[in-house]
Amino acid sequence: MKQITNIKSPGISKMKSLSAFDLERYKNVSLDHLIIYTLAKLEDIGVDLSFENAVVAAYKLFPAKFSLIGFPDYPDSLRVYTCLWRCSTDRKKLWIGGKIRQGFTLTEKSWKFIEEARNLLEGKAAKKGKALSKTRRKEVILEEMLSSPAYQKYAKGLEQAITEADFCYLLQGTLDSSKDTLRENLESLKAYASELRRDDILKFLSKLEERFKRFLTNKK
Repeated sequence: MKQITNIKSPGISKMKSLSAFDLERYKNVSLDHLIIYTLAKLEDIGVDLSFENAVVAAYKLFPAKFSLIGFPDYPDSLRVYTCLWRCSTDRKKLWIGGKIRQGFTLTEKSWKFIEEARNLLEGKAAKKGKALSKTRRKEVILEEMLSSPAYQKYAKGLEQAITEADFCYLLQGTLDSSKDTLRENLESLKAYASELRRDDILKFLSKLEERFKRFLTNKK
């Protein structure tokens, strides 16, 4: 499939027609399955498989799982980026081809997982469980945090190797993000950890908060 990265107005128009799934249908479906389904949907409607289009489409189809922490009316591009990165670079997966900058392609291997995603969304292979309550949403967010570069360094005893960029990534931001937003996200993560009695995570976050205290308070 030819890779095209430019977002054209016809594509934007087509994506406006996408509507959100009922939460019950995707509450227990993994983020990576939702992303690969999103790419298949973009291809179905004739829209380029670019990172930007994936961000918009994933949020429109599955808003409860692809919205910013504390800002449910806005898409979380970092969450989409992480999913696409895993699906395209993780040697245990390689569900899709391409890269963030060039755009993505669906390969022969992709369709197996697209079919899995469709079955999950139709309830054919869905695991039984509780609805994606606020508690489950918080659990998912904390689980994703554990796979962040910052936590991975911390777990290996390399706490001093954690950079400001790692810290921002953990808080679903970048070095250019508003310090107010970063602080709000940190407080949300600490609240989730406290509520779910994850003292290990709370200890980790508190250590980072103390270490990057000046960074969080400095105004650019």
